Amino acid sequence: MDFEFYLILISICTFILSLFFSLIIKNQKIAKYLIIYAIITQFIILVVRSYLAKHPPFTNMYETMILLPFLFSMRLVLWKKQIPGNAKYGVITLIIILDLIALILPEDMKAIKPLMPALNSLWMYIHVPSYFVAYSSMLVASIFAIILLFKNQDIKKTKELEKRLNEEVKISFFFLNSGMITGAIWAYFSWGTYWSWDTKEVWSLINILVLTYYFHLNKYTRIKKSLIVILTFLTIIFTYFGVTFILPGLHSYG
Repeated sequence: MDFEFYLILISICTFILSLFFSLIIKNQKIAKYLIIYAIITQFIILVVRSYLAKHPPFTNMYETMILLPFLFSMRLVLWKKQIPGNAKYGVITLIIILDLIALILPEDMKAIKPLMPALNSLWMYIHVPSYFVAYSSMLVASIFAIILLFKNQDIKKTKELEKRLNEEVKISFFFLNSGMITGAIWAYFSWGTYWSWDTKEVWSLINILVLTYYFHLNKYTRIKKSLIVILTFLTIIFTYFGVTFILPGLHSYG
């Protein structure tokens, strides 16, 4: 566990350095190499955790806190043209925050434990990644929404950002629904029912319902669309953290 701790710490410091070289020194080349180095470090963290735990790293809060930063980082590399400079800095900042959360989580949440019988299912490998893709797209969409709300830009840049916002929202909406449907099937095989009004189930449905309003606006405006995206992202954050710590239920796996 100490090894993972120091690797996460290296990742945080490397991302902070990348921001320093990008924003202060104005050396984008070094900043790029630092990001790649941080991603490699995160990948090593995931490999080590998977090897020690004997399962993919997304079965509890700590594991997802080390997986999500890696997925967000990959967005910076594989789809860098889709994420403009201002949005890139927002993604990096959130990556640092998630890594910090992983560091400060209680040791009992970081401990490797045998998988619960309900988690030992093929559906886990479909259901959980679906939500991770949805969260990743919603993160980027939220950053676009914040930029559209608070930064004045010319018409061409605004339209381009709105187009990218729409694309990210569509991806997120599709995978939020995929996660919900596959989760219901998984629940049937695990607990004998498709829906049990568990707190995380309810809040996952709220995520979808709030985002659905995005597609049913009577008049599409930049402000309305941005506010709906930000509100959806806030409901996702509560679903992920608030429900886990405040409203525990069937999905409380630590």
